[in-house]
Amino acid sequence: MKISFIAENDWANVLTEYAYCLNKHSKDIEAKSICCTPHPFNYTLQHDYDLYSCSEEQKLEAKQFLKESDVIIFGEEGIIAPTNYRALEIFKNILGIDLLNSNKKLCIWHPGTLYRDNFQFFNNHPLRYKIYKHFYAMDLYRLSLKQDNDWPLHTYQYYDFNYEEYIKDFKSKLDKKPWTILHIPSTSVKKGTSTINQIISELNLDSKKFQYKTFTNIPHAQVIQEKTNSLFYIDQFNSAGAYGVAAVESLFKANLTFSPSWNSIEALYKITNEYEVPFIPYEYDINSLKDTLKTYLSLSDVELLNLAKAIGQWFEKEYSPNNIVKCFKSLLNG
Repeated sequence: MKISFIAENDWANVLTEYAYCLNKHSKDIEAKSICCTPHPFNYTLQHDYDLYSCSEEQKLEAKQFLKESDVIIFGEEGIIAPTNYRALEIFKNILGIDLLNSNKKLCIWHPGTLYRDNFQFFNNHPLRYKIYKHFYAMDLYRLSLKQDNDWPLHTYQYYDFNYEEYIKDFKSKLDKKPWTILHIPSTSVKKGTSTINQIISELNLDSKKFQYKTFTNIPHAQVIQEKTNSLFYIDQFNSAGAYGVAAVESLFKANLTFSPSWNSIEALYKITNEYEVPFIPYEYDINSLKDTLKTYLSLSDVELLNLAKAIGQWFEKEYSPNNIVKCFKSLLNG
């Protein structure tokens, strides 16, 4: 099976991570990530093709792989196009290939904010019948019509997650005080940083046991280092948000991660048949986040370790590369 992950903008980084995972861990899937523009950030994994900057020869390679692909998964978040899907129209203009009227299994991935604003239009799009599967970022799935071909997709970053190493790292952090509570927003305003700062201040934490650190606009290598050295991570305080790449990454770095992931419980249940989430959830309410932090920051070392073990076991099961491959095969062959 050949799968093309295509998108206009750099949020295709999630699709690129999926493509890499499928290539590495499945013998019968070949996947490529084709985007229009390169990543503006220094991600480890880059798209296979960036059409606005690659050579004409590479464009021909991308076009050929699209022609050979059995499945096309395209990101669709842009300006509404009443007579077509924007991403497919853009790729048609660049490569001269009409994917909408091909014999491919077309799947949409709705990644973000414009879908929240326009979900009724997308769910009633006149060409919706041509789409084999609709995939949604976790917090968007709750807005969908819940038709049979609607499925949530985890926000994903590829790592060879190792449970034993994860617990080892967590134990080493427990032994080092003060424990760091970290918050690194992509944008402070959208992620509610001022509210988080206010809550931390009001908690009046013991400086011998806790230190709070927050950064923005720092290199990704520094982000990784800060998460490696932290025990707790606060994702965001945003009514429209649920967890994304930043929160997933903090879990990989053995952080107990607070995120408004209650939005995602329904979506997770459809995949796992269990009401489990890998994050410590809170509602979009100042008192909810404050009380949640109070509760978990007062736990004993043993209680925190037991919590980390439960989260690590869930994460190993749901985010293991083999599970990702199994998920895609079942969704795309079903």
